Amino acid sequence: MATSLDKKIVIVGGGMMGCSTAYHLTCLGAHCTLVERTSIACAASGKAGGFLARSWCDGTASGPLARASFELHKQYGAEFDCDFRPVDTLELSVDALKKRKGSLGAAPEWIDKGNVRSMRVTGSTSDTAQVHPRKLCESFMRKAEANGCSLVLAEVTGVEFSPTDSTTIQGVRLADGQVILCDILVLTLGPWTNLASQWFDYRLPPIGAERAHSIVVTPKVPVTAHALFLEYKDDAGFHHPEVYSRPDGTVYLCGFNDSVPLPESADQIKPNEESLCRLQRIGGQVSSVLQDCELLVGQACYLPIPPESDPIIGKVPHYNGQLYIAAGHYCWGILNGPATGKGLAELIVNGNSSIDLSPFEPANFL
Repeated sequence: MATSLDKKIVIVGGGMMGCSTAYHLTCLGAHCTLVERTSIACAASGKAGGFLARSWCDGTASGPLARASFELHKQYGAEFDCDFRPVDTLELSVDALKKRKGSLGAAPEWIDKGNVRSMRVTGSTSDTAQVHPRKLCESFMRKAEANGCSLVLAEVTGVEFSPTDSTTIQGVRLADGQVILCDILVLTLGPWTNLASQWFDYRLPPIGAERAHSIVVTPKVPVTAHALFLEYKDDAGFHHPEVYSRPDGTVYLCGFNDSVPLPESADQIKPNEESLCRLQRIGGQVSSVLQDCELLVGQACYLPIPPESDPIIGKVPHYNGQLYIAAGHYCWGILNGPATGKGLAELIVNGNSSIDLSPFEPANFL
């Protein structure tokens, strides 16, 4: 009789959830194939800021997941090339219309513009950190491939079912007509989960999509290891952009989300140029070091929005234990990626998980 380790596992989607799941499956001795349409971490997982917080999800169903994942980030930060480091975290009130008089006292020297009117410490190096999301995804994938995982760059266009039973999965169909056989199918498609719903008779839990903008700039001089959460006021009202300094000497800024329809693939995503320009202007209103910086990257991605407040992780009903999903982590996907992948891999291989995934079971959202 075949065991879980003998089964063919196919993962569709090469972002944080897919790469983490592939890595943790291979650590358990399972063999899997990851199919990605464009490239590893080509969407939100490669364009996110990488902020990590141990306790900011406390009081929600995701609290234990976040705490477990934060500890895994520390472990993998020591093992992988992913730019993990602890950071101090500040909340700043920024008014583009007025300037303050006097200093901010304990503020880092580079936060020197008069538009910053107040500051509050919201995290320290003991409970907030950062990672480079793309580098972490790529590290997961390299390790998974070294452990026997196969990476296929191709578009999945459908699922092959048994000719006599539309709930028995036999494989995934690619755009060129090839079929990759599988006993277990794992969907880690983020906001593209709704497109995958078309492959099944029973619909998957709905995942929304929200476009988010970000830029990466090179400051004039190095800045300290801080994450900044802004309450920013201008003549259009209040906004909440974020600023993260990175170990490679760059600074990442993000914000100005909108609801432009999701394109068919990650390589078709286009940013709103005005949103990118606004992020550059905000940097200059926080710090003279960030004023008139060289723009390295201007980009957009789509955050996957769950049907309620929690992500969807686990076995999908109706498909004989063959179909699993991990999606809908919204802005906490990078934080919760390691624990999601570990828990899902354990559930697939062992039938249970060391991480409580019961609040996120797909059946809860159908």
